[in-house]
Amino acid sequence: SIPSYMQGQAFLGKQKSRTPRPYIYAARDRMDSEYDMVRAVKDKRYKYIRNYQPQKPMMQNIEYRLNMDLMNEILKLEKESKLNDVQRLWFKKSKPVEELYDTEMDPWELNNLIDNPTHKNKLMELRNAHEAWARDTHDLGFTPEKELFVSMWPNGVQPQTKNVTIEFDRAANKVILRCDEIGASIAFKTNHTSTEWQLYTKPFNVQPKSEVIAVAIRYGFKQSGESMLVVP
Repeated sequence: SIPSYMQGQAFLGKQKSRTPRPYIYAARDRMDSEYDMVRAVKDKRYKYIRNYQPQKPMMQNIEYRLNMDLMNEILKLEKESKLNDVQRLWFKKSKPVEELYDTEMDPWELNNLIDNPTHKNKLMELRNAHEAWARDTHDLGFTPEKELFVSMWPNGVQPQTKNVTIEFDRAANKVILRCDEIGASIAFKTNHTSTEWQLYTKPFNVQPKSEVIAVAIRYGFKQSGESMLVVP
């Protein structure tokens, strides 16, 4: 079952939602050493963007991106004043507080319609949708990272993910793995199938006398200890 704490809805598979979503949402916060706060909401045609730190430039020097040939070529052309007006938009020193684009007529999002009275109703609709999403998801974008760190690591001590429980269903000849840590993923390996860790998604068959080892991982936490079971 889909956990209650997981946001969104399935669009494929047996638990696919029967009600299509009217909007999709996006967010941008930390990128390596750089930080920004951008939120977006889009329906089938229009896209609304809220820049909560408009004083920051469009382009930030993200370390991993500077290793890309294309990125360095763009920076070189910009330095040599060889970019056209559209290409130079990415190097603007600041951003508008709000943006609205007709992605059907303007797929590259170059014509900001935020002040166009014709689109006032659409602006209000998507602005309200964004604010409702931020409220309903308890958006933490305004919470300083230091406070988030303290809340996740009390007294500066990194918590450890709870151990995995391993069960063997003798009738079905399947191994079942569980972890009570909310948000954790489970990895396992057996001595009869592979020495590589595999992501656990459902109960699996094993050969008799197989040794199953499992660990749980939650982002920001220490990995759990290893749990082991020798199958009868």
